Amino acid sequence: MRTEVRFTMVAFAILGLLMAVSQAGAETITEKGRDVFHYVKVEVIKVGDVDGHIIGIAEAKGLEFDESSGQVANYSNKPMFDYINGSGPFWGYSIVTFEDGSTLTTKYEGITTPLPGGVSAWKGTVSSMKGTGRFEGIKGTSSFTGKRMAPLTPGGSADCYTDYIRTYTLPAR
Repeated sequence: MRTEVRFTMVAFAILGLLMAVSQAGAETITEKGRDVFHYVKVEVIKVGDVDGHIIGIAEAKGLEFDESSGQVANYSNKPMFDYINGSGPFWGYSIVTFEDGSTLTTKYEGITTPLPGGVSAWKGTVSSMKGTGRFEGIKGTSSFTGKRMAPLTPGGSADCYTDYIRTYTLPAR
């Protein structure tokens, strides 16, 4: 019995050492940038419980500009929202596709606040990241703020931007 306990302890110690060594070559990166996009599709349904309560889903496309590396990538965004008079929570998914074919997919959530003139501002965080190509195995966090430059209307469109700070770690290669 003692031999089994010692073997198990040694096995866990070796496993921990191997994990530490494999993480030693991992790379942690912090990036700042801006996503500039245009809503190409918006579907809104009135809830009907109180005036101004809507739920919806949208699709946006645009570009991501990474200030840190100078990279420009294609940006796709699919948010869902639950607003009362333009204020409330949103959540969704974004996919950034880089020139080399690598992708970065994020799941995010945040809060929108209405501003005068029918525009709005938002802030939020990324709750998960995954990637392909050079982003395979990515782990990290991100926070963002942004603004819609025109009112969001059913079936309509609006230009927007989001500024982000993203910190992530890539596994050792």
